[in-house]
Amino acid sequence: MKWKQSLRNLLMDKGYFLAFAICLAAVLVSGWLFVRSLRDEDLTVRDAVPAAVLPTLGEDRSQVRSGNLPARQNHPAAPSVSGTEAPTEPPAQTEAPEKPQRPGAVLCRPLEGTVAQGYSMDELAYNPTTKDWRTHAGIDIAAAEGSEVRAVAEGTVLSVFADDRLGQTVTVEHAGGYVTHYANLAEEVAVAAGDRVVAGQILGTVGRTAITELAAEPHLHFAVYKNNVPQDPETYLAG
Repeated sequence: MKWKQSLRNLLMDKGYFLAFAICLAAVLVSGWLFVRSLRDEDLTVRDAVPAAVLPTLGEDRSQVRSGNLPARQNHPAAPSVSGTEAPTEPPAQTEAPEKPQRPGAVLCRPLEGTVAQGYSMDELAYNPTTKDWRTHAGIDIAAAEGSEVRAVAEGTVLSVFADDRLGQTVTVEHAGGYVTHYANLAEEVAVAAGDRVVAGQILGTVGRTAITELAAEPHLHFAVYKNNVPQDPETYLAG
């Protein structure tokens, strides 16, 4: 009877170990299958996403989207070293600027004399009186003191006044938006505001009343304005 009890005990011990081994194997197999499923899923996701394509030189990196490169633009070829250039389209022709209309039929000179200082609005000219560089909105026609100054065209005397810089001044309004200025005159003038004048009519005489031009020889400061914009008087004077 003892051998039966021993056999029963042995079978019970082996059954326990066998059951434990089966459970352990099941756990290992389940873990291996779970890990493999994760690996296969990761490979599937990576295969589904296309690799990004890096832009080449000269392309705007901010325009790269999921491997779609922007279309390459065609740039004009650089000129050859020999100096020849690729033919280009001729520039569009523009109409020639309209020639300025003169105030009146004929512009006569305000007095006879040489131009001591020219018109200079595009660049600065040196002023020997103020000893600095400034623009010059008219021309200075050198003449002896007392020389008669005449209207260059028909018009109406707009004003007679003492300018702070250019001294005694007469302005005459003409047709077409023109106004002529006669400055550095003597104190006494021959006209008053509102007078109608004709070309060649005496307005006054050359003086020395322009405090900003005292270092220059006696002269008439003559200016032409069109719609309040200074013009080069020499382009309007005849002769």
